[in-house]
This record gives sequence, C-alpha cells and structure tokens, in this order.
Amino acid sequence: MSKKLGLALAALLSVAAITLWALLARIEPAIKSAIETEGALATQTQVLVGSVEFSPFTGAGALGGLTVGNPAGFSSPYAVVVDRIAVQVESRSILGSGPVVVNSATVIAPRITYKAQSPTATSNLEAIKKIAQAYAATPAAIRAGSTARKVIIRELTIMGGSITLDIPLPGGALTVPLPPLYLANIGASTNGATPPEIIRAVCEALADEAKKAVSAAIAEKLKSVVDILKPPAGGLPKGLLSLPSLPKLPSPPPGLSSVPSPPSSPDMKPSPSLPSAIRLPPPPDGFPLPPPPGF
Repeated sequence: MSKKLGLALAALLSVAAITLWALLARIEPAIKSAIETEGALATQTQVLVGSVEFSPFTGAGALGGLTVGNPAGFSSPYAVVVDRIAVQVESRSILGSGPVVVNSATVIAPRITYKAQSPTATSNLEAIKKIAQAYAATPAAIRAGSTARKVIIRELTIMGGSITLDIPLPGGALTVPLPPLYLANIGASTNGATPPEIIRAVCEALADEAKKAVSAAIAEKLKSVVDILKPPAGGLPKGLLSLPSLPKLPSPPPGLSSVPSPPSSPDMKPSPSLPSAIRLPPPPDGFPLPPPPGF
C-alpha cells in the first residue's frame, strides 16, 4: 500500500513539474509578445524586444534590447533604444486574478533620438505621446485592458539616459544627458493600470522631461554662439576704431611762402592775333554770279 502511495505521489510530482516547466516556458515569450503587440498599438510604431528573462520564484526579471521606432513623418530609424530594463515583481501577486505588483522597474541608459524640423516644431517624442494619449481612450484599448491583467508599478526609474538632437542647429549635432526620471505608484489609485495606460504614463513623462532638457541645451548652444559673435567688454580695440593718420609733408624753407611760378623764356613771344575778315562790297544789280568750280 505504501509503495502504491509513493508511486502515486511521484507521478503527481512529475506531472506538477512538467506543468510548471511548460508554464515557465510560456511566460517569457508571452511577456515579449505582449510588450511588442501592446507597444505597437499604443504608439503606432514598431516595438521590438530582444530578450526576456523572468523567474516567478524570485520575481526578478530583465528585458534586453528594447527598441521603439518613430511614427510616420520622422525619418530617424528609432526614437528610443534600451539595452536593459531590470524588474522586481512581487511573486505572490503573480498568482490569482488581482493586479500584478511590480515593486521596481529600472530603465538603464536609454538612448533617445530627439527628431524635429526646427527647435520649435513638434518632436517625435511629442508625437508618440499624443498618439499614446489618444489610443488609451479608444474602444480597442479599453477592450484590451478588460481582458489583460492589470499592473501596479511602485517605482519606475529611468537613469543614465542620453538624448541626441536631430535638429538643424549651428555647430552640428548635439548630445545631452537625460536627467533621472522617477515615477511612483502607477495604477495604485485604480487597483491597477492597463498596458495602454502604463505606456501613456511613461510616454508623457519621458517626452516632457526630454523637452525640458532639449530646450535648456538649445538655449545654452545659442548663447555660446552669440557670445562668440559679441565684441569683447569695453568695445573694440582703439586700433580698430580709427585709421592711422597720414604722414605730414615737410614745410617749405624760410622766406618761401608759396610755390614759385615757372620762369618765362626770353624767346617766347605773344601769339599774334588773327586778322579780321575782309568784307567785300555786294555785286551790282543784274551782274551774274560766276558758277561754282566744277560746273
């Protein structure tokens, strides 16, 4: 009897192990597929995830190679590239039907391309933010949120990021640091947030913080250009304000007040005046005039 119970227990453990292995084998591809699908719908861009690692026993996980493309109208190949995102999930929240609680999510060293036609034009990040805001209110997003597990993110940190400005600027391209960004309790007040709502919250915070950093960098860049063109304090050097004076001619020797006139030659005589024309008397009446020569 005890032997049969031992065999039955071993069989149950084997089935449980196989089931758990199959479940774990599906978790990581499911996470990858959900991020790529929901991300593409919410941002209208291509969203790719290179790898997913997750342990339901410890709740530790990581995403590698996350790439977010650009919306229509922007030629840059991507908007955001992240090599690694580390997450820590509350393990017991995975079981059941309530919201999954993410205690921490850390986005490490994102590389952001800030694309715009001019410093005052709408950037690619602002365009993605507006798309995500509009999508979160659509019936499709509401339906997707009703079927998916909701999520609460206690702490979301974006750190070590950089922004490359793809904007026509004097002096060429410019790369500036992205200040650290902290978000807390996403979805906590509504018993969890849907994937479109989480994407909207992250896009809003990232676009707003990036715009502040870019505006400050552009202002500093223009100020440095103006400082280069501005004359130094106190005005230009005196040598550049006036032309050098011409050298003075030597004064004439004493007794000579003016330049003498050229001497007259003794052989020079005044030109004789031309004689006046001789006035001939008129011909008598009836006297024919001689024809002109050659007639």
